[in-house]
Amino acid sequence: MELSRHAAVRKQQRGFQAGDFELIMSFGTCIRKPGNVIEYRMDHKNEKHLVQAIDRIKGKSVLVSDDEKTVITVYNRSKGSSQLFSCKRSVFTR
Repeated sequence: MELSRHAAVRKQQRGFQAGDFELIMSFGTCIRKPGNVIEYRMDHKNEKHLVQAIDRIKGKSVLVSDDEKTVITVYNRSKGSSQLFSCKRSVFTR
């Protein structure tokens, strides 16, 4: 998603990190506002759903094509599995 210059400045000033917008838009509440804009907001209810989702997906993997257009399979990772190399593109950073 493209950021306006204003949003880029506010992101830095307000401590937003890479992936924060996607999390808020995925798990937040959607509210239509005047001026044909949409606000996504996180509240306690949304936070609870996010924590539940994180617990549910721990130890799971999704295998996708290189162009990320096709999900090939999904599986539960074994405890001994390791990551050989990381992808350059990631929505969420650690």
